[in-house]
Amino acid sequence: YYDDGLSEEEIDFMCGTYYVHQAQGTNVVVSWWPWPHAWNASGLNVGFWSARCKDWFQTHLDNI
Repeated sequence: YYDDGLSEEEIDFMCGTYYVHQAQGTNVVVSWWPWPHAWNASGLNVGFWSARCKDWFQTHLDNI
């Protein structure tokens, strides 16, 4: 079976999505890595892995 995209579950897994329970009784959805819509809007999605992307990735990884 072939499909052209990832499921939401697959995207969440790859981005490291998890839920944080807050004191107000609500859950906040957060992730270790940006979701595709955030990456697409970031200005780093230029169609190839640039030096700027590498710098962003390394800085983000160092901060984790």
